[in-house]
Amino acid sequence: MENEVLQFAGSVGSADLSERVRGTEFRGLFRRRNYFYLPDNNFLIVKISKNKIRPFWGVGKKFIDLFNVFTENHGNYFIVALVSSRSGWVFSKREINSYIKDGSWSYSEKQGQYKINNYNLKDKNGFASTDAFLKKIRA
Repeated sequence: MENEVLQFAGSVGSADLSERVRGTEFRGLFRRRNYFYLPDNNFLIVKISKNKIRPFWGVGKKFIDLFNVFTENHGNYFIVALVSSRSGWVFSKREINSYIKDGSWSYSEKQGQYKINNYNLKDKNGFASTDAFLKKIRA
């Protein structure tokens, strides 16, 4: 599954964030290869569901909080919920914070994660190719 995440990240021209923060206090935080950097202070959190029957994606609250700080004055971040190395759904910082605020994304206190479930997925967030993904994040 990591291969699909890395294939997607490479195809959209992003850089592994763990390589950009090497030697900093964030190094241990980004040890999993799910966090990427795009030019102009834009970041990607890329997840793929392990459950093919009832797909869901979990995103740690600490990462959302951190990326909100990273992009407070400039930039954006996106959560990408992949179903393959070329397709899935993408959510912008504004959408993420809106879904959290209104309770659309459930939160597990025990795991410290927000859950994105099937019923949270909207057609407007879907993409079927890397070109479609790039158009969505540039809009």
